[in-house]
Amino acid sequence: MKRSRATLYLLATDWMIIVGSFALALHFRRFSPEMNIVSRYHLIPEMSLVFIYGVVMLGFFSALSLYKRKIQLSPFQHFFTIVKATAVTVVIYILAKSFTKSDLFIPSRLVLLQWGILLLVVLTIHRLMVVRLLFTLLSKTDMRRRVVIIGDTEVASRFIKECNKKADCGMLVIGVMEDADHADTVQSVPFLGDPAMLPEVISLYNLEGAVICNPALTHQKLMNLVEQCVRLFGWVDIHSDQSSTLQRSGSADAHFDIPFVRMHGIPNSLLYKAYKRIFDFTVSLGGILLLSPILISTAIAIKRSSSGPVFYAKERVGKDGKPFLFYKFRSMAQGADQDETRNEQIRNFIQNQQQDETTSKIVNTAYVTPVGKFIRKWAIDELPQLLNVLKGDMALVGPRPVPQAEYEHEDDWHRRRFAIEPGCTGLWKLHATRTGVTFNDSVLYDIFYSRNMNPALDLMIILGTIWIIISGKADG
Repeated sequence: MKRSRATLYLLATDWMIIVGSFALALHFRRFSPEMNIVSRYHLIPEMSLVFIYGVVMLGFFSALSLYKRKIQLSPFQHFFTIVKATAVTVVIYILAKSFTKSDLFIPSRLVLLQWGILLLVVLTIHRLMVVRLLFTLLSKTDMRRRVVIIGDTEVASRFIKECNKKADCGMLVIGVMEDADHADTVQSVPFLGDPAMLPEVISLYNLEGAVICNPALTHQKLMNLVEQCVRLFGWVDIHSDQSSTLQRSGSADAHFDIPFVRMHGIPNSLLYKAYKRIFDFTVSLGGILLLSPILISTAIAIKRSSSGPVFYAKERVGKDGKPFLFYKFRSMAQGADQDETRNEQIRNFIQNQQQDETTSKIVNTAYVTPVGKFIRKWAIDELPQLLNVLKGDMALVGPRPVPQAEYEHEDDWHRRRFAIEPGCTGLWKLHATRTGVTFNDSVLYDIFYSRNMNPALDLMIILGTIWIIISGKADG
């Protein structure tokens, strides 16, 4: 997954600052006479742990938007976010120390206090002063990323104009591409042809990225362009009417007050895949063991309150369109899925999807059992999906699995969200309770997640889902 040079620089320096400030705090206040950063030319275990901890914290820094331009371009907001990031870094360390009781954590309160102060001071000086100075100097040596604008629109003209005015913005616009037959110039940059010619133009102009500024693109054309740009550059920034739901969310960034959404390639490294699988397996197994009293009680209540099986098991579409057996606790009377009224609702649901209308769950409340009403409200009926996670059919976080009938009626760009395993929850779940969210919007949330998934985002989604469940809105 490619990142901008500026982001890679910030990731590297933030990690060094986290680790370096901790080392300085230890040096200034040794809580025991034999303690030092280096012992017999080897790093002490406490210091080695912070090397790993620093990498984990970069994910939280990203979740706090410390690598977004809209934060970096506002000094006050940037400083406020640095304060939050510093507090999160120290507090999570203290909580981890309290829960694990491990000797690898430093027990000295004074060391942790000094670490927090040093981290805040150095991060502030580096990001608000040193980085801005470096970017200004680099802008004079043509170190800006060479990009092409896709879309001959008013937004594109404004973007190019602002880039020309602000040399420290990090981007140098080389030209404009548009699905039209003309050779005009836009804001003094040349017309480079149709976006289909992008592979040929890259080497000719030494392009390093693309920014899509075309509000009029259809969902299908937009996703085709995203796929092409990500394949060629590893990233693309998008501003379009079709992606407006993402541009209004906390996931959006901004160039010159123009909201953009960045898409990357789907993480494909063995290291990330191993992390994802180990995390999903460990958490789902721990969840089953921890929640076993609830699981057993629910099974007994379902069996005693209505006739039929305890579990509702039906095929759903998973990764790459492959079907798998999907588990839930049965919350409706046996045979409810054969009801002709429900089948008509499904047909209407699919039709609404095609028309991009607001959709909601298909539930005939007349078939919901008393136990079913309770377990749906608190998402207990979803807990057997942890078995799907253990089997590897699903992940904890991912796109919503759908029945085969729905999948067959979806457009090609809808199906692209299943390039990864479906999930028990996802970004779609966090926004499902909002009014006015269409099916296309929910698909965009899934695609955005697949293109930007990381441990911090997974944690945010899981915690957000827990809050929805606690609020009693899980069946919304």
